[in-house]
Amino acid sequence: MEELSQVLEGRGARHGVASGKLHALDARVVVYVEVPACRTVSWRLSRDAELRIGDACVWLTRHQDPYDYWLMPGDVVRLTRGERVWLSSETERAVEVSLTSYRAAPRNSAWARLVARFMPREVNAL
Repeated sequence: MEELSQVLEGRGARHGVASGKLHALDARVVVYVEVPACRTVSWRLSRDAELRIGDACVWLTRHQDPYDYWLMPGDVVRLTRGERVWLSSETERAVEVSLTSYRAAPRNSAWARLVARFMPREVNAL
């Protein structure tokens, strides 16, 4: 997995193996997806997520990425919101993968709303 991490991190900031949680303090949402045997599934992500590979190898293709990735069991890849991905498997049975995302904590304070309105980039750093 360390080799995969080095390869993916060299491809740009939005590509890489996750080294930890996206947002450690926020609520976690986990969605399990089954990749049918010898088939391909595709979707566009509605939020940042970590893709965790189950107990079999999976082929990952990302939109606008010239490379494809052969992921091994236990690998974790960080995906970005709006990204389209394709997963396929060449095994004789379905493979289960999971997508883990974290809900952002609501910012209810007047100060946070003011900063978000006039300086949207700084809100993400708060």
